Amino acid sequence: MRPDLPSSCIAGGDTRRAMQGRPGQDDTTRRAASAAAAGRAPAPGRGRTRSVRFVQFTDTHLLVDPDGSLRGAHTLPRLRACLEHAARHWFPTDAIVITGDVVHDEPAAYGTVDLLFGELEVPVLVIPGNHDDPAEMRRQLAHEPFQIGGELRTTNGWQVVLLDSWYAESADGEGRLGPRQLASLDRALAQGAEPHAFVFLHHPPVAMDSPALDRLGLLDGAELRLAVERHPRVRGVCWGHAHQALDLYAPGVRFMCTPATSMQFRPRNAAFEVDDRPPGYRVIDLGDDGSIVSEVVWLEGGANLI
Repeated sequence: MRPDLPSSCIAGGDTRRAMQGRPGQDDTTRRAASAAAAGRAPAPGRGRTRSVRFVQFTDTHLLVDPDGSLRGAHTLPRLRACLEHAARHWFPTDAIVITGDVVHDEPAAYGTVDLLFGELEVPVLVIPGNHDDPAEMRRQLAHEPFQIGGELRTTNGWQVVLLDSWYAESADGEGRLGPRQLASLDRALAQGAEPHAFVFLHHPPVAMDSPALDRLGLLDGAELRLAVERHPRVRGVCWGHAHQALDLYAPGVRFMCTPATSMQFRPRNAAFEVDDRPPGYRVIDLGDDGSIVSEVVWLEGGANLI
């Protein structure tokens, strides 16, 4: 176990329990989680500071058909491989975050999310993306360990805010927070007592240098960046949607894009061109000193999954 962690890392309960299996859950995942709970050494970067760990998956694009594919990528085997890899190498974790496009326009596939994540015994934080159905997401995942949007506060001094950039009037997949949610974010950040804050959302709030993709980003990204500037407690902003990795550093703030578990787009490309990069996910350790230690994890060889 991790002796540097507080007894309860996530406010409201002890989330350091081992992941337990249930019928339908893969034996490899269960065995890996058990090994982690038995004392696997923590990853580098978790030294003397008290830290909490988030494992982020994004753009899973699950389909009702377990053999379904998106642009040639079979999305369920790739997500399962990412989860099993994370369980072997990065568990125990304090929370899992799934940052949108959880399903690909097929709300019945939320049942697969429940099967894969429903008994991990850590909070599973979920926000919708443009291919999601937010109402169905909330209806089907309206039970523990899932939390749709909102906030989460850690006992080591972090306020974690989950923003909903799903936009009903979207023409091609662009996102928008809207004045009401931006005002709510301002209030939450102004009132938060924690010394540090972190924001998750689906759509990129910054340009990705990909013209086609940038047209489908966060329409009010500039307003979000202004809100971040007004609140120096915000140390990091992380998103998905772009199907590629990016790390940018502004004064005091780290901006991060996480690759998809499904398939990637070629970075800095004028059009949507599928890349040959494998599935990926991100691990984020938030230290009580405000530090962020993060790594993008690529499943080398994972692009060959059926």
